[in-house]
Amino acid sequence: MFNSRFVSSFGLISFPVDIDYFNGLVAFCHISVIISLLIPIVLYKGEYCGENKIPFGIEVHPNAQPLLHCSRPSCFERRYADCDDRAQRKSCESNDSWVGGFEKGYGNHQPFVFYLCCTFEGLADHSSPLYHTIIKPGQYFEGEEQVEEETDTVISFDVITDFKMIRSTNLSIFYEMAVRRLRCYELPPVDRIKRTRRWP
Repeated sequence: MFNSRFVSSFGLISFPVDIDYFNGLVAFCHISVIISLLIPIVLYKGEYCGENKIPFGIEVHPNAQPLLHCSRPSCFERRYADCDDRAQRKSCESNDSWVGGFEKGYGNHQPFVFYLCCTFEGLADHSSPLYHTIIKPGQYFEGEEQVEEETDTVISFDVITDFKMIRSTNLSIFYEMAVRRLRCYELPPVDRIKRTRRWP
């Protein structure tokens, strides 16, 4: 215990202060600051395109952390996919779905990537499978967008429809992804599309 003094309208007043309480308060403030600094890191673990953007690119950092790149082509501006509420799947294998997001912790020690899949009605009918490809840590993939030269209108674009993490026998990590080409000019007019719900 020690005495602290302050001046009031009644004069100089002394009152006891518990040092242990004071030290505990300081420690609590330090912990609060540390937690506030960690919050952005935790949120960064999730990568999402949302319901009105297309996954067109993947970047894999040297520590095997994937980063999803999203875009909204002009022919998709008023269209929406129906996405899962959270990332909890191990793949997006349906012909009418694509990878709308994923969650993965940092580093090679993480055993799984959990995916958020988005379903787009008509994807299988208005797109064609292009290829499966492998992307490794330190590499980057970007899909193509085809544009009509005379009108500068997007007529088709590439979509990442599936994305899987693979761990080899020597414990190195790489990813396999499936890409389809969606033909914009075949999609029905937007006013004929009924939206079922909106992903938060």
